[in-house]
Amino acid sequence: MNVHRISAVVLTAALMVGGTALTTAPSSAAAADPVACAASTTGAATAATNAATAAEVAKTDAASSAAAVKTLSAAIAAGDPAPAVAAAATTAVATADAAVTSAVASAAATTTAVDATAAAVTACAV
Repeated sequence: MNVHRISAVVLTAALMVGGTALTTAPSSAAAADPVACAASTTGAATAATNAATAAEVAKTDAASSAAAVKTLSAAIAAGDPAPAVAAAATTAVATADAAVTSAVASAAATTTAVDATAAAVTACAV
């Protein structure tokens, strides 16, 4: 029985020492390079802010485009003269083009934010 108690004490001590060694050893990129982790985190935050801004621009442009299409539809329905309809059509096309452009920019900014977040996760992995 003494042998078992001694073995248990030795095993417990070994686990305690081993556990301490495991918890104090640098086990992550963050521990090895906190500067890279911080830079990646900042980059991800900036990219997320840029994506949110681009999404708001896309939302505003889409609303402007929808309003221009409604104006065009109203001009056609009212039987407005051709120059007025043509002007409304030109505005509708221009706002639709801006909406598509900003939607593409928003998608690109979102992709960049996702990539930056993945890079930060990798750089700061524990």
